[in-house]
Amino acid sequence: MSNFNIAIVGAGIGGLTAALGLSQKGFEVTIFEQAPELSEVGAGLTITPNATKGLRYLGIEEEVANIGMAHDLQGVRNYESGEIIVPLYRGKKMLEKYGAYQYQMHRADLHSLLADKLISINPESIHLNHECIDLSEGNDKVVLKFSNGKRFDFDFVIGADGNRSKIRNTILGDDDPQFSGYVAWRGLVPTSELSEGDFDECGSSAFIAPGRVFARYMVRNGDLYNYVAFLATDEWAEEGWSIRSEVGTLLETFADFNQQVKNIIRATPPDDCYKWGIFTREPAAKWSTSKVTLLGDAAHPTTPFMGQGAVMAIEDAVVLTRIIEQSNNPEEIIERYENARVERANFVMNHSRKAGERFTGNEPEKYSKEDHKNEEELGLFFYDPGTVEF
Repeated sequence: MSNFNIAIVGAGIGGLTAALGLSQKGFEVTIFEQAPELSEVGAGLTITPNATKGLRYLGIEEEVANIGMAHDLQGVRNYESGEIIVPLYRGKKMLEKYGAYQYQMHRADLHSLLADKLISINPESIHLNHECIDLSEGNDKVVLKFSNGKRFDFDFVIGADGNRSKIRNTILGDDDPQFSGYVAWRGLVPTSELSEGDFDECGSSAFIAPGRVFARYMVRNGDLYNYVAFLATDEWAEEGWSIRSEVGTLLETFADFNQQVKNIIRATPPDDCYKWGIFTREPAAKWSTSKVTLLGDAAHPTTPFMGQGAVMAIEDAVVLTRIIEQSNNPEEIIERYENARVERANFVMNHSRKAGERFTGNEPEKYSKEDHKNEEELGLFFYDPGTVEF
């Protein structure tokens, strides 16, 4: 396997994590990205202890700590009063219980860290402006075809190209993702634009209301509040991450929330408020053919209510790296990878959907610790993709 030639389609966090891990192991890896430049959306990201341990496996835990914030207290809160309904103790308690910190950070900072580490190993590994339009699998090679007319042969292909994955559609031929019943807004607010009353001891909060959730936390050493706001609705919305929305529309939708929430929304720079529809799929029992597999949202698009979307992609990438290093042929890789990851990823997909239903329930005042069957209560944080047996 020392000359195993691997392609990764998609240079998001999952694709870059896999490319970095495989490059560190000495594999020849080429990563293709359809965008003309390597960048990520302006949004926050949660890296729970299970993902931190995966990034530790890559040797970048110290750098992750430098770009992340390990808030001591999080909480599920009442939308009107702001009262903490369920406190969630993080910070050093995560290290003591699970062996790693939980961090919240700017998504682009982690993306840049992974890209820089990969480029330092192989400066020519990332090919931009390469939109994959077709894939064909022969006895010995997989052929990738691109919209710019180029084509390349590989021994193995990993589709990390997101929820609308071309690789998934080609190898599985299944239907497009379906609207989940949620519309979301995101924004990044300079904390310098807020008053003293807009800060409290809860570094990360999810304010829950009938049919709505407003989650906010600080990133970049407290210079920015990242927020994401959800509305349960039957009304379809566009899927893309970068669809502009009016701050006034968001204020109107969350007009009955407490003053801190409204002040954060109001302080959103007019050009930095975005809206999108959340689309997902039913869990799949298989992600692969004999020489092609999927990771991250291409395999298991997860609603964001447990903050595990990027986390699952990091887990996939680290486990797949280890399996490729230990295996003798593509068929063995596929079998071991799906055995290791499908059940866990589908479990997270199902429970994230249920978490959204609980958060947007009609009686938030009755929400309790017993209702909060989220990622920690489900035991997800104990998992270590760098050491787990498969």
